[in-house]
Amino acid sequence: MQLFYGNINQDRFTLEQSEAIHCSKVLRKQMGDTIHLITGDGALYEGTIEIITKKSVEGRFTRVQESFGEVPYQLTVAIAPTKNMDRLEWFLEKAIEMGVTKVVPLLCDHSERKIVKPGRLEKIALSATKQSLKGSLVELAPITKFSQFLQSVDPATTCIAHCEPSEKTSFKEAIVQKGDHLTILIGPEGDFSSSEIQAAISAGIMPVHLGTSRLRTETAALVAVSMMYQHAL
Repeated sequence: MQLFYGNINQDRFTLEQSEAIHCSKVLRKQMGDTIHLITGDGALYEGTIEIITKKSVEGRFTRVQESFGEVPYQLTVAIAPTKNMDRLEWFLEKAIEMGVTKVVPLLCDHSERKIVKPGRLEKIALSATKQSLKGSLVELAPITKFSQFLQSVDPATTCIAHCEPSEKTSFKEAIVQKGDHLTILIGPEGDFSSSEIQAAISAGIMPVHLGTSRLRTETAALVAVSMMYQHAL
C-alpha cells in the first residue's frame, strides 16, 4: 500500500504539494485512480483522484478506517539529543516504526547538543509513519529543560534509565507493573548528572535498567521502545 499525506475537508481530500508532485510525476497516477492517504488524525482514507496536475492532487474519499496501524500502548521517550544528529534521526525512524507516541528532546546538564531544529525530524517522522502504515503522527515536542520536563510528568508512570550503580528495576518489569501508558527518560552520552538522577528519584520516578550492557543514548532509547513493542505482541 502506497500512503500519501494530505488534508480532508468534508468528503474531499487534497494532498500536500510535495506529496502531489510525487503522486503525479513519480508514480504517474491519473484521474480515476484510487489512492490512500493519512492526515495524522489516526485514520486511513481511501479516495478517487478527480483533479491532478503536476503540483496538486484532489479528489473525493469514499472509505475511512479508524485507528489505522494503532498500537495498544502509549509511550513517551524523553531523550537527550546526541551530538551527531544522524543517530537521533535513526532512533526516531525506528521508534516510529514500533509505535512510539511522543518524543521529547531533553536539555540536560551533560548535553552536548543544545539546539534541535524540528524541520528535518518532522520529515523523517512523516516518512516513517507512512512506511510503517500508521495513521497517527508522532508528537515531536520542542527541546525541554530536564527540570521543566520533570515537573510535567506523572511520577507513577515515569521511569529514568541511568548508568550510576544503584538499585534499579528492569524496564521490562516496570512495564508489567505500571501498564501501557509510560514515559521513559534517556540521558546524554555522559549520562544524567547525579543531581538530575536524585531529583527524578526524589520526585517518585522509578530508576530502571535496560540490561547488562552499557548502551549508547539512541540504542538505549530504542531498546526501551522495543521492550514496549514486544510486550504488547
